Amino acid sequence: SRWSGSINDIMFENEDLEITRGSAVNDGAFSTGYGGVPGGGFVSVQYNTCPPPPPGAPTASPIVYPTIFPISHPTGSPMTTESPTDYSNCDSLSLGDSSYRNYPENSGEGGNMFDVIAKTRTISVTSIGFLFNGGFGDSHGFRLYKRKAYGSYEPVQFDPAEWELLINATALSTVESGSNTGTLPTPVEVAGGKTQAFYIDGGDRGLVSRWSGSI
Repeated sequence: SRWSGSINDIMFENEDLEITRGSAVNDGAFSTGYGGVPGGGFVSVQYNTCPPPPPGAPTASPIVYPTIFPISHPTGSPMTTESPTDYSNCDSLSLGDSSYRNYPENSGEGGNMFDVIAKTRTISVTSIGFLFNGGFGDSHGFRLYKRKAYGSYEPVQFDPAEWELLINATALSTVESGSNTGTLPTPVEVAGGKTQAFYIDGGDRGLVSRWSGSI
C-alpha cells in the first residue's frame, strides 16, 4: 500500500509556513536511484520570526561625536548607523514532527528533498529535525543542503551544482524526538511568499520514509 498523496502535498502547516511532502533520494547524494518518488514524512523545522517595525519607527539612531575643544561653528551633520534587529523580541517556533511513528507505510530512503514555503512574513530557519532509519542510540553521519536560489527542489533535484552544503556532521539517532541537525551556522532566511528547498542526505544509515509502494 502507499500513503495517499503526492510529492507536493502539504505535510505540515501553520500561520507562518508550509512544509511540503518531499522526494526520496537513494543510491547516493543527488542520485536518480528512486527517480523522484514521494518520500519524507518525518521532518520538523525550527525557525525564528521577528515582528515588523511599527509604522513610523526610525530605522537609524543618530550618533553625535563631540569635539575635544568647543568651537563656535558646527562640525557637520551627525553621523548615523543602522539599528540592529532586536532578536530578543523574536518568536522561536517549530513546525512538523520527526519522532518515530510506526505507520504501516513506513519505508526507507537514502535522503529527502522538501520545500519550506514562507507565507506572508520572513522566517529564519535555525535547525531541521529528521529521522534516521534505525541505529537508535548511536550517532550517524548526515549532510544538509539548501538550494542556492529560491524555488522548489523539483527542477534541480539531480543537479548538485544548484545546491549549497550547510552541514556535514553526525547526529544522535533517537526514537522519541528523532534527530536534529543542530543549530545552523547561519540561519537560512526565507522571505515571505518564497519557497526554499532543503535536502537531508542520511549517509550510510539513511532515513525513514512514509512510502511503501513499488518502484
